[in-house]
Amino acid sequence: MHEPNLEKPTTETHGPRSGVVLLIVFTTVVVDFIGFSILIPVLPEYASRLGANAFEISAIIAVYALVQLLFLPAWGWASDRFGRRPVILISLAGTIASFALLIVANDLATIYLSRILGGFFAASIGACQAVVTDITPPSERADGMGKIGAALGVAFVLGPAVGGLLADLGPKVPFYGICWVATLNLALAYWLLPETKAPGDVPTSPREFATSLIPTPIRAITMVHDRRVGFYLYLWFHIYIAFAAVEATFPLYLFRRFEATTFDVGLLFAWIGVFIALTQGILVGRLARFMSEGAMVVVGLAVTAAGLVAISWAPSMQAIFWVGPILAFGNGISFPSFTSLYSQTCEARDAGEMLGQGNAMGITGRIVGALCAGYVMDAFGLATPFVLSGIVMLAGAILFAAGYRLLVPAPPPEA
Repeated sequence: MHEPNLEKPTTETHGPRSGVVLLIVFTTVVVDFIGFSILIPVLPEYASRLGANAFEISAIIAVYALVQLLFLPAWGWASDRFGRRPVILISLAGTIASFALLIVANDLATIYLSRILGGFFAASIGACQAVVTDITPPSERADGMGKIGAALGVAFVLGPAVGGLLADLGPKVPFYGICWVATLNLALAYWLLPETKAPGDVPTSPREFATSLIPTPIRAITMVHDRRVGFYLYLWFHIYIAFAAVEATFPLYLFRRFEATTFDVGLLFAWIGVFIALTQGILVGRLARFMSEGAMVVVGLAVTAAGLVAISWAPSMQAIFWVGPILAFGNGISFPSFTSLYSQTCEARDAGEMLGQGNAMGITGRIVGALCAGYVMDAFGLATPFVLSGIVMLAGAILFAAGYRLLVPAPPPEA
């Protein structure tokens, strides 16, 4: 009988072996994020039936993100010292518990509790990004990060569509489906995911662990990081403020303005996911041959800004389907390129912690953006969050372009 390798880490970083590991990471991210993306068309509608307004629905996303913010750097710290594999396995097991809690949720308080638990264990994406850092050289990292982005795109295709279909069978049927998907993911990762980080090469101390629990925004403010890293961390925050409007209020916008069904919303997100997967899985690697990563970030953010504003102008649900590929293309070329550039400012031994901090700054932006989007939707109208988010995203593109020379990593010293 096949036994999983629990002790000896994988130390090969290039060649055929790295391709196998990337495939396993891709599968892990796909299955894990399907569990999350199933909720996109389902949870806002379910919370609305329980009497939640736009702000309370956006707060469901915000509380999930807040707990992520507090603990994601600590999970990254742990993955640098104890390995990527155990962190991913623990994360997936806790995620199953958070989804199981949704099955018994009949009030907003229980939904919030489920999302708090889910946020605490939401460490798998950061650890998988660290795996890519372990097994790819800097010149190939954008393509590796693009594969993770493609995995998210595939999950966006399958998850919302499945969630919309299952919701037609009953309001809690998607939650049962999520538990099965998450359990499958844990089984796949347990049997197939190798360790890529050799143990014992990073110092471990209680003080360092306590430091990792200090929220990343506080660390950035206190100048723990150098200028390049600090600038990147701010941009993580800035960009995700704009992304949060789509996550927090887009499904509710479609329900209220166009009287869309749960299946309509699921189909739209699946449609967007197809284009994200194509962009990040195919176009990013090809564009990187003749277009710098910095240029892809600027173009991608500007295109995303145009797509966000176009949401507010779209006169029908059919028109929204035309806007979807614009958002997908902009997101698809900007995010993996930005993540790759940031990872190149990190020391290899601290990659897990630094990527965790980057994600934590993004989560901070998601918290602020989600709460603001819910508030302005209630106070100023359904389309307002998307206009404001487009402005914020365009400002991010301009800011990145202005500071790009500062952000470009210095070339390594010659041997």
